[in-house]
Amino acid sequence: MGISMEGGGKISGLLQLFRPKNAVMSVLGVLVGWLNVSQSFTSELLVACLVPPLILMAGNAINDYFDAPIDAINKPERPIPSGRVSEREALISYLVLSAIGVVISLHLGVEEFLIALAFSIAWYAYAKWLKAMGLVGNILVSLGVAFTLLFGALAAGRVNSRVVAFSSIAFTSNLAREVVKTIEDLEGDATYGLRTVAITLGVERAGIFAAILSLLSSLLALVPAISSMAGLLYLILTVIVSVPLLVYSAYLSTKIERKEEAGRVSSLLKISMLLGILGMLLDPLVR
Repeated sequence: MGISMEGGGKISGLLQLFRPKNAVMSVLGVLVGWLNVSQSFTSELLVACLVPPLILMAGNAINDYFDAPIDAINKPERPIPSGRVSEREALISYLVLSAIGVVISLHLGVEEFLIALAFSIAWYAYAKWLKAMGLVGNILVSLGVAFTLLFGALAAGRVNSRVVAFSSIAFTSNLAREVVKTIEDLEGDATYGLRTVAITLGVERAGIFAAILSLLSSLLALVPAISSMAGLLYLILTVIVSVPLLVYSAYLSTKIERKEEAGRVSSLLKISMLLGILGMLLDPLVR
């Protein structure tokens, strides 16, 4: 019984380490990029859907590896502070997942290989150095989200204006969420001397900055609908449902005073992003 419980704890720890929900979001991003360029289903699509989640899960592992002391304060339930996953296991996970993702990206072409290699290195740099630099690290994470769409389009053969527009929306909305998360993690980050947005600007101004980014994302989301780049499903899921959530998140961001409030805004932004991605994903299938 003790062995099975320990094994279950290890599995749950690894799942939490890899953040599978984020990995699924990256696959959806790839599909958005691909389907807005091509509706064909090939082996390249399968590989394209594997590379970003592998690189992202590797990045999550190395992030927890370097964040273990901070997570002991901010999030003691995380896999490493809770003892379910060792630091060595997290490091090995990063190396193995990165290697697999980079190697299989060769099937897609040189450009895709270079992107996979660049982000596998970038996630290490983010976890070790860039995260402590505040906004620079937040921008890198948001670029990673935007590049899943561009990666999918590139794997399909080309990057068009619609995918660029969608990537811009993904970048700004995710950056807003990253800023909100710096408010949520303020206590532990301050203890370890990190220069996050919330620490350098203060909670109130960081909230205003997040609100501006959310509103900017809302405006960018209107462009595909106004310019006829997208159709009815995009209008319903993204403009009618997702955009109001972004605007509401912007309002709530200016009212954040406590960690719990920041957590709620972060969750709301994630829901908005998911709805937006679904609109971008399903729309080309019915146009």
